[in-house]
Amino acid sequence: MTLGRGGVPTVALTMGRSPAARYSVHRGYLEALWDLGANVALLAAGPGAGMEQALDLVRACDAVLLTGGPDVDPSVYGAQPTGLEKDCDPERDAIEVAAVHCALEEGKRVLGICRGMQLVTAALGGRLVADLPAAGYCGHDAEERESSRVHGVAAAPGSLAHEVLVGMGMVNSIHHQAVLDSGEQLEVSARADDGVVEAVEAEGVLGIQWHPERLPRDDIGRLAPFRWLVGA
Repeated sequence: MTLGRGGVPTVALTMGRSPAARYSVHRGYLEALWDLGANVALLAAGPGAGMEQALDLVRACDAVLLTGGPDVDPSVYGAQPTGLEKDCDPERDAIEVAAVHCALEEGKRVLGICRGMQLVTAALGGRLVADLPAAGYCGHDAEERESSRVHGVAAAPGSLAHEVLVGMGMVNSIHHQAVLDSGEQLEVSARADDGVVEAVEAEGVLGIQWHPERLPRDDIGRLAPFRWLVGA
């Protein structure tokens, strides 16, 4: 079943809970999907947003988009807190982990962007780097240049990551955590110049570390991941 009309795809889009007393999501995600003619249904955690309601929404939609936001709680990937994690939201984690499994069981595509890629990886058995600077990797948290491509990336030929990069060898970068181990269900399909994981994928799943939703509207790579998600 789909919430759209006339064959228009509907995407379940996750949301954060920051700042206080607000649900929030970067407008670029919605604008990219709207530019492709898709509808959006908001998927949030919090009082009144029960697990079954969330999964019913996933089942009713055509695809799931896991957006950026705070760090994934280390308990999701079986690790102990390091003290370097920022603003973890276990309720959001629980809703999104369940949404990933539900979507895949239903044969729906899942796209994870930044935190979304990390959440997908953790949900499917992978592990994360708690803090890139502490691990010796710098230059990945360049929010002041959010709409600019700031470092190199190389994708495996023939991969989904290669497809959505559309020939671009640079990406923007706004993160301090990353994928350490993709686990057995996902393959690493792109890395930054310094070796940091920039994409993971499997059948019906794509996770990317960069932020296409924040690229300029005339950037040829802005819509590519979302186009894959909705099958456009």
